Amino acid sequence: MLSLALTLLLSTPDAQAAGKCDALVKKAEAAKGTDLATAFTNLAGCDHKLAEDSYMKLLSNAADSDALVAYSLAAIKLDIWNPVWGELSKIPDYSARDEVASRVGAACATEPKVTAFLQGAYFGLRDIEFSQWDDAFAACENTSLSDWLTTQVSAPPEKLYDEKFNALMGIYVNKLRAAALPVLSKAAVKAAKAGPFDAILQQMDAAVAPSLGETLSEEDKAALEKALIEVAKGVDPEKAKLVADRLATAGAEKAAAKLLPAIYPKLVQGGGSFLYGVAAVEAGDCKGKKTAVVHHALINEPGKRWNVITDAEPAIRAAAKPKLTKCTAEEKDWPVSVTPTPIAGAKNMEGWLNSLSKQLTEKGYEVELEEEKDVKLN
Repeated sequence: MLSLALTLLLSTPDAQAAGKCDALVKKAEAAKGTDLATAFTNLAGCDHKLAEDSYMKLLSNAADSDALVAYSLAAIKLDIWNPVWGELSKIPDYSARDEVASRVGAACATEPKVTAFLQGAYFGLRDIEFSQWDDAFAACENTSLSDWLTTQVSAPPEKLYDEKFNALMGIYVNKLRAAALPVLSKAAVKAAKAGPFDAILQQMDAAVAPSLGETLSEEDKAALEKALIEVAKGVDPEKAKLVADRLATAGAEKAAAKLLPAIYPKLVQGGGSFLYGVAAVEAGDCKGKKTAVVHHALINEPGKRWNVITDAEPAIRAAAKPKLTKCTAEEKDWPVSVTPTPIAGAKNMEGWLNSLSKQLTEKGYEVELEEEKDVKLN
């Protein structure tokens, strides 16, 4: 049995209730252990408000976990919730807090009011106090609470970050794991304009995060990719780009590439392809004069790649013929650059090419632009 050291700066009431409840007040003050729950229930039967006001003052009589759980449940059954919500912060031992919360939550299987008590905690407590009851939510297994969690997570608040909502999502994710993804993806779409969009994406990652020492399963990876793609299809291009970046960073570049039409809807070419500018810089020393030829071309990419440069690099090198054949080349493999985003056409390369030329000029090169034939990737 876990002993609970309660650090309560509580004092005996200056005056006891008058009249018929006097004897019950004395019994409650004298009750120890699990007897406290019975004494408290009897006191509430005499004067409900007096019992509620006395709850925290009597808390130190519950000296172990069995007594405190019984005491808490007695109050919950009597609809005395406010003091119970705040009791965990009075327990200095964090493992003891978790045990009490877990055992109270598990009681929802036989005591319906525990479910209502937990739901009320979301609306009635401050962020940090609500988080202390997360183990109660984890331990409570019933359809009513599960449905309520789904409803709440499906309706994110209209603010960029909400600690209490994030805690609720964490509870939901811990209970359902990858099965939480469909609800989270819909919540992310709702939160895209004015809500905790980034926090929801983080919880989506957490829903499939492997345990220590394990690796992400292919099934969970596919579920996350599917959910994120659904998010990207329902939000504006800027938010869709954030989703794609997360996928690419996680190594799912093919999935990220599927989002290109959502990110750049006005730049989609025939057949769902995209155009990019590519440039290979041939540089050398031509009789003491630093010279650079920027071989550039338009690349048609079928929308399969998130990272275009890997295949664009050998393609432009193969398409361009050396111009500085009588000079001393600086590098055997010409440095290659690709426009950071798709473009509408060849004219949209001009600003990018001018920027490359300026960088080379500032390094002392005499720059020449050489247009090459368009390149098509498969």
